[in-house]
Amino acid sequence: MFLIIKNNLFYVCGSLFQTDAAMKKESTAHVVFLFVKDNWFKLSLTALMLFAWFRKDLSFQVKMDESPYRLEKSAGKPKEKYTESIPLSAALPKTGRMEAPSINLPGFGSMGSTDDYPSVGEAEKHAYLARFAKVAREEQKRFGIPASIILAVSLHQSAAGQRDVTTDINNHFAMPCNAEWNGACREFQGHTYRKYSSAWASFRDFSLYSKEHFARLKGADYEAWALALENEGFGETDNFAKEIIELIQGYRLDAADK
Repeated sequence: MFLIIKNNLFYVCGSLFQTDAAMKKESTAHVVFLFVKDNWFKLSLTALMLFAWFRKDLSFQVKMDESPYRLEKSAGKPKEKYTESIPLSAALPKTGRMEAPSINLPGFGSMGSTDDYPSVGEAEKHAYLARFAKVAREEQKRFGIPASIILAVSLHQSAAGQRDVTTDINNHFAMPCNAEWNGACREFQGHTYRKYSSAWASFRDFSLYSKEHFARLKGADYEAWALALENEGFGETDNFAKEIIELIQGYRLDAADK
């Protein structure tokens, strides 16, 4: 196409030079009229080719200049499905699960109030574990934290999702506001907790916290993790490690680690 345009332009320019002498003798308007009349087909063809060429080049430039952000935005963000209800069998044994001994969540006596911890039945506990089994497995795969620890700690700290700090600000691990946190906070029962936009954000923050503070535990079992969390001051009870281990063993959450 470029060669055709080039040849046509050379022809048009040559013709213009040849008629230069005549243009000096006759009026400019008359000469131009005669030239267009004699060469209208070639002029039209050249104009169409130039239009097509510049349009194609302009389209290419627009695509080259489009930012990754715009491309990502136009593609659309996939719907988050980590916290949707899924069968617990995806991460836990198919048999014996519902026959696990009934384990009461801790009394949380160190908080000084029982209003913050509603009575939670076995159905609520199993529903909670089923809901977050997949996200725990995904966080384990990415950060190396045992899924059993993620499930047991979130179950323990959120009272199976029934505690107000969980229902109101999506905090499933009772993560406190401190110097490490730059986000929003909310006060409950005299303590200030981190506020999250979603349940998933709470689980991811716990993973980041664990990665920073317990990198040495990579490959360790859930008992080592529970003791490390207690020694770090995580949790709000005096027997935090023991309570976490009992939850893992009672509900056989260690099956999710495999």
